[in-house]
Amino acid sequence: MPSILIIDDEDNYLELCRRYMPEHSFLPPARNYRETAAALRRYAGQVDLVLLDVHFNIPDAELLPHDKQPLLTRGGDPAKVFERLRRSQGLYILDQIRQSHPDLPVIVMTSRDDLPLEADAERLRAEDYTYLLADDYLDARALKLQIDGILAQRERHVAAASEPFYWGNSAAMIGLRRRLGILARGRLPVIIQGATGTGKSLVAREFIHPRSERAGPFVAVDLSTLPNDLMAAHLFGVVKGAYTGATSSREGVLARAHGGTLFLDEIGNLGLELQKSLLLVLQEGAYRPIGATKELQTDIKLVVATNENLAAMVRAGRFREDLYMRLNPATAVTLPGLRERRDDFQELLEWFMRGVTAEAYNRDLLAQYALQRGLPAPGPNDNLAVTVGRSIPPRGDARRMHVLLHPSSFKLLQEFDWPGNFRQFEMTLSNLLTFTLVDLVDRPERIEPEDLGEAGRPDIIPILPRTVSDLLRPMTAPTVSEAPVEEVAADGADLARLAIVLRPAESLNAVSCAVERQYLEHLYERCVGDLGKMGEILLNDAGAGRKIQLRMNQLGIKLRRLKRRADG
Repeated sequence: MPSILIIDDEDNYLELCRRYMPEHSFLPPARNYRETAAALRRYAGQVDLVLLDVHFNIPDAELLPHDKQPLLTRGGDPAKVFERLRRSQGLYILDQIRQSHPDLPVIVMTSRDDLPLEADAERLRAEDYTYLLADDYLDARALKLQIDGILAQRERHVAAASEPFYWGNSAAMIGLRRRLGILARGRLPVIIQGATGTGKSLVAREFIHPRSERAGPFVAVDLSTLPNDLMAAHLFGVVKGAYTGATSSREGVLARAHGGTLFLDEIGNLGLELQKSLLLVLQEGAYRPIGATKELQTDIKLVVATNENLAAMVRAGRFREDLYMRLNPATAVTLPGLRERRDDFQELLEWFMRGVTAEAYNRDLLAQYALQRGLPAPGPNDNLAVTVGRSIPPRGDARRMHVLLHPSSFKLLQEFDWPGNFRQFEMTLSNLLTFTLVDLVDRPERIEPEDLGEAGRPDIIPILPRTVSDLLRPMTAPTVSEAPVEEVAADGADLARLAIVLRPAESLNAVSCAVERQYLEHLYERCVGDLGKMGEILLNDAGAGRKIQLRMNQLGIKLRRLKRRADG
């Protein structure tokens, strides 16, 4: 039976929940933050969900923040300051909860119309929020719907670990999965945003399409790979004789995806005229193949993906505003990159390692390794366990082999920028396993010590830090010292002219980011770390140093590393 903690200074919500939701266990309520912290310690690991009121009519001394002097100093009338704290006390409590329990599901609730919750609930990563209506039946039904949905989603996260996309256990990723599951079942289009390699096509194919409950096929088109003059024929089809070379009629992807899901990757590459035709498909469910005299009907679930800012493209006149609105931008979802999922890193590593273990080539190498050392060959469902640390894992199942990552190896992987995100990460782990196994398989007599009997541990496969470093080095963006820089005037007047090294990458966006990264690093060095000076050069605003710092952070530039290099 799920356990729910209610944080409220009154018993109204507790009585409501116990009356209408007897299937749940409601813990003794907490009346302020002190009691909240005590309850979370007392019921550590047992609280499945928190219901948190916003307004608390409690004594001044019990209000957060603990140090109220700065607020009183600049807040004017003390009575008004304390009233403001009472009106938003639940948000202060949520801020404290998030510091110790970042993934604990919290529903923020209030019966006051004058307390806007949306922005603060999102900022503090509340699972959900609700405005109650002072009607027991309606309030109980609304809360029950939210509570059951959240608890059911968390119960499913274990099963979700077997999906092709690793969602993890954080509240943000669980919420993202829930949101996509809802969007998949609707008839409206879905926009998936995210950098290259974050899994947009994988989510569309393996998550959204199966949940759309459509009997038709999943059809994917990468618009960045289609020449402009062939794009219309590929999308809408062509009838025989429509143009020179059209010797036969060909159906387009709209016909092939009828009754199913059409995934258009890199939607920003669609020309303005074709955008108009796609708009007709969304409005009328109709399109006309090239050279056809009549329209055809189609019924599709449209999913589009982009790593560009479509709203900015609309403002620049490169994307039709009417199509943008038809694509349902209010529900667009953004898949986070690997750098944004540091809390999940070890779990992601283990999940991807299980995948690369199943690759045919690595599976064959593992079988050879096991045969050479007298170990049982791994079965089709046997996976390598990943262990991080200096201590060797204890003996377990004789069929179970371990990949041992020294902490320094793990740190190298964790601190790498991963501009190619999960695609690059998976490729690197596959190479790590292959390089390690090839060395162990090709020279077993030189690598393995003499028979150690019971002390031997051939079930341990260590990945050396040197192997990790060697594989990451070619993918590391050039540092300031590696890239030639033009000589500039000593007074810095020519800082706009800095040379960079251009290297090919998997996408134009990756090339662009690499160029910008190099330029900002060079400029940082030339400005001796003065972000204000950089802001003046780039934006004609000496007060824009914060903007420059944020952009450098987005590009994965570590200012601490640049400072150490400058000091050295």
